[in-house]
Amino acid sequence: MHTPIQMSEVMAALDRDHANIAKLLELLESEILAVEVGKTPDYPLLQDIMRYLTQYPDRFHHPKEDLIFVQVLKHEPGARDNVEELLEEHISIGLAGRKFDKLLHNSSVDSVAARKQLGIAGFAYIRALREHMLKEEKNLFVLARRLFTKEDWQRLDEQVDAIEDPLFGAVIADEYQRLYRRITDSQVESSEWIGIGQSGAGRRKQ
Repeated sequence: MHTPIQMSEVMAALDRDHANIAKLLELLESEILAVEVGKTPDYPLLQDIMRYLTQYPDRFHHPKEDLIFVQVLKHEPGARDNVEELLEEHISIGLAGRKFDKLLHNSSVDSVAARKQLGIAGFAYIRALREHMLKEEKNLFVLARRLFTKEDWQRLDEQVDAIEDPLFGAVIADEYQRLYRRITDSQVESSEWIGIGQSGAGRRKQ
C-alpha cells in the first residue's frame, strides 16, 4: 500500500467542482419545488444554472475525471465495472441535462401539463447527478487517493490545462453575472459556499 501523499491540483479541482455543483443543485431544486406547489419558477435563473451544468462539466470537469479513472485502472483493474458505469453516466446525465434545459426554453407554454413534465425531468436530473457524484466520491476518488503515487499525481497535473471556471473562478463570465449575484445573495442564509472567486467571497466561514 502506498504511503498517503499530497493530492494534485486535479483532485483538488474535482473536489471544488463537486461542492459547487451540489450547491447549484440545491438552488435548482428549490426552484423546481416552486412548481410542485403551483408557483411560477424563476425560468431565467433555471436556464442560467442549466447553461453552466450542461457546458462546464462536460467540457472541463468530466475529462479530468476520465484521466483519474484511467489511472485507477492501471492500479486496480478490478474497478473496471465501476469505471465503465460512471463513464456511461457521464453520457446519460449529459443527455438528461440537455433534455431538461430544452424544456426550460420551451416554458413559454406554461400549462399544468408542462409544469408537471418540467418537475419530473428536473427532479430526475438532480437525483441522477447527486447519486453519480456520490459514487465517484465514495469509490473512485477514494481509490485514487489511496493508490496513486506522487508521480501519478504529477503526470495528471501535466495532462490538464488550467481552465478558469466561468462561474466560480476569479473572473465571472458575463453570461453568469445574474446567477453569481443570486449565489452571493444566498450566502446570507448559508455559510457553506466555497470556490466563488479567488478573493474568498463565498468560502466557508471559519
